[in-house]
Amino acid sequence: MESNAIEEHLKQVEEALEEVKHKEEETEGWLSYISLSTAIIAIVTALVGLYESQITSKTILSKNEAVLYQSQASDQWNYFQAKSVKAHIYTVNAEIYPDKAEDFKKKVAVYKKEQEEIKAEAERIEALKEKRNHESDHYYHIHHILSFAITFLQISIALASISALTRNKKFWLGSLVLSSIGAIIAGYCLVL
Repeated sequence: MESNAIEEHLKQVEEALEEVKHKEEETEGWLSYISLSTAIIAIVTALVGLYESQITSKTILSKNEAVLYQSQASDQWNYFQAKSVKAHIYTVNAEIYPDKAEDFKKKVAVYKKEQEEIKAEAERIEALKEKRNHESDHYYHIHHILSFAITFLQISIALASISALTRNKKFWLGSLVLSSIGAIIAGYCLVL
């Protein structure tokens, strides 16, 4: 009877070992999915980070161009004012020296014509400045949205790591959900 009991116990131990081996194989397969999904999420995060860096550069570049155009517009308006002052001086001279009034009035007319051209150029440059400011604001808005996308993606990587360490599938599922949200947010930015 003792040999039967030993054989029975050995059989139970073998069954338990088979069960453990089967569970280990299941876990190994599941862990490989975690590894693969984490790698994919990391690649998506890197790509979104690259896109976010490009958007940040565009934000800064557009704002710098707006500042440059503002400076150029200010120069044009100063030039406009200088022509206005000169025209005023010739207008006063025409009143003071009536015998030379005709020459002075011709110069006033030239300055007035130049002022119109200068004003048109100043307004054109100001329109460029406004356009660049608008672009910069738009890119800045996209930058903020992409920051949220990257945050979701980075948190999903951390959750996947926790899932692998704890052998808890719920963290992995949470990781997949958060990475999906991050990817959707980043995708939304592509159409803005």
